[in-house]
Amino acid sequence: MLKSKARGRVAGRAAAAGVVSAGLLLGLTALGARADTKTVTYTCTPSTTGGTPVTHDFTVSLTSTGTGTQYTATLNIQPLTGSAFPVPVEIASGASIQLHPSVSASALPAGMNAGVSTPSPTGAALTSAVEAAGTMPPLPTATLTVTPSAGATSVVLTAKDFKINMIAPAGTGTTTTTPTTLYNCVIATTGANTMPAAATIAVASPSASPSASPSASPSASPSASASPSPRGTRTVYETVFASPTPSKTKTKSVQIENTPGGGAATGGGGDAGPDARLFVLTGTALMLAAAGGGLVLRTRRRPVRH
Repeated sequence: MLKSKARGRVAGRAAAAGVVSAGLLLGLTALGARADTKTVTYTCTPSTTGGTPVTHDFTVSLTSTGTGTQYTATLNIQPLTGSAFPVPVEIASGASIQLHPSVSASALPAGMNAGVSTPSPTGAALTSAVEAAGTMPPLPTATLTVTPSAGATSVVLTAKDFKINMIAPAGTGTTTTTPTTLYNCVIATTGANTMPAAATIAVASPSASPSASPSASPSASPSASASPSPRGTRTVYETVFASPTPSKTKTKSVQIENTPGGGAATGGGGDAGPDARLFVLTGTALMLAAAGGGLVLRTRRRPVRH
C-alpha cells in the first residue's frame, strides 16, 4: 500500500514538472526574443585634442521583438547616476545628442547570417546649454532592424562599442545634419563588468504546409479520372523434360552383379568388411594366454615349507 502511494506521488510530481517545462517552452516560443540588461564598463575617449579618456559604467539594455523575416532591436545605453559622466565640450542650447552603437549579429545554424541596419537615433533638442565638463544629458534610444537569412533558426545580437555625437543647432555655422563626435566608447578590458549585453531572437520557421496542400489535391484528381489504358499482355514459356526411365534398368543390373554368392540378395553383402569369426578367435586366444600367465606367476610366488 505504501509503495503504491509513493509511486503515485512520484508520478504526480513528474507530471507537474512536465507541465511547467512545457509552459516555459511555449512561453519562450511565443515571446520569440530575450532581453538582456547589464552593467558594462566602457572607456570613452573624447574627440577633442588633449582630452583625457573616461572610464565609466553604463546600463545597457538590449531587447528584440518581431516575427517572420524581420525583427526590431532596441538598445538603450545610459551612464550610471552614481558619478557624473562629463561632456568634453560645451553643448549649446537647441543642439541634440546622437547615439551611434555597434551591434553584431550571429545566426544559427552555421553558415547563416543576419543583416543589421545602421541606426541613426537623434534625441530631442536641448532646451538649455550644457557647459564643458558638465553632466552628459540622457542618451537617446537606438533602434535597429534585423533581417535573418532564409534557413536561420536563431540570431544572437551583441551590443559592443558606441559613439556619442552632437548635432549643433541651426545658425551656428554648421549644418544641423552633420554630427560632431563627442566620445568614442569601447568596452573596458579589465574589471568586473566587461561582458557585453546580448539578446537572442528565436526565428520562426516559415509555414510551407498551407501552400503545398491546396496545390496537391487538384492536380491529383484529374489524373485519377482519366480513361484506363489497355493492359499489356505477358507471354510465359514452359520447358517439359522427359522422364529418365532408362536409368532405372541400369541401376538394377548393377546391384545384381555386386551380390555375393550364397548371400542374401541385398546388394551390400560383398562390401560388409572382414569376417567376425577372426575377431572372436583372437579374443579367445588372448584370454587363455592371460589365464596361463597368471597361474605361472602364482606358482612362483608360493613360499617353500620346511
